[in-house]
Amino acid sequence: MPFVFVLAFGVFGALAALLAVSNAVQVFFGRQLVKPSASRRTPRQLRAESAAAAVAMFGASLTAFGFLVGGLWPAAGALVLLFGWIALAVVRRHFAAVVADAAVIGVTSVEPE
Repeated sequence: MPFVFVLAFGVFGALAALLAVSNAVQVFFGRQLVKPSASRRTPRQLRAESAAAAVAMFGASLTAFGFLVGGLWPAAGALVLLFGWIALAVVRRHFAAVVADAAVIGVTSVEPE
């Protein structure tokens, strides 16, 4: 494999791993690390979205490093990435529905059941 591709996959894999760790820290603390004052999400919503994003970023990192290692690692990483992305879509849809229901009912505090 040419050096440019090795470098590109290495940088992409490292960046994806860093984002996965950042999301995992947000799950642990329950607050946004970057611009926490600008966030209007509840800690429960932030934890759910960050957990799904951490899985997706781990899959992206596994895919990138898998291309360097070879074998079935890229396919395994792509599968993990797909599951993380689907989980993130489901979580966002769930919390959007909860907020929409609260707006219809007129509730000021939005906490899912």
